[in-house]
Amino acid sequence: MLDEQQIQKRQPLWVAFSELWLDTELSCGDLERIARVMADSGLSLEELRQIYLFEVAPVVSRNLLTVAGEWAAFDEKWLCSQILRNRRDRPRLTRFWTRFPLTRALMLYASERHWRRLVELVQRFRDNPSTC
Repeated sequence: MLDEQQIQKRQPLWVAFSELWLDTELSCGDLERIARVMADSGLSLEELRQIYLFEVAPVVSRNLLTVAGEWAAFDEKWLCSQILRNRRDRPRLTRFWTRFPLTRALMLYASERHWRRLVELVQRFRDNPSTC
C-alpha cells in the first residue's frame, strides 16, 4: 500500500500520464509538459514505467476504445480514486492483464509512441535541467 506521501508524489504523474489516453492529439508542448512532471518527480525511468503501466493504463486505457471518449481531461478526483482502488482491490489481476500480450497491446496501442518520446525528453531534462 502507498502511504500519503507516496500518493502525493504520484498524483501529478497519474494526471500527466492520463493525458496519453485522451481522445485528442498531443502536441510537442503537451509532451514536454508531461516529461517535465516525470523529470521533476525524482523517480527512475523504471519506476515511472511501472506507474504508467500498472497504475494509470489499466484505469484509463478503455477511454480510447469507446465511441465518445473523454477528450478534455479526466476528473482528477475520479482518476486518483480509481487508481488507488485498483491498487488496493485488484493488484494481481491488474498485473496479470497488463502483462498479457493482447490486453497490454490494447491498453498501450495509442500511448507507446508517446512513451518513447517522453523518455527521451526526461533524459534531456535531467541531463540539462535549464532546458526550456
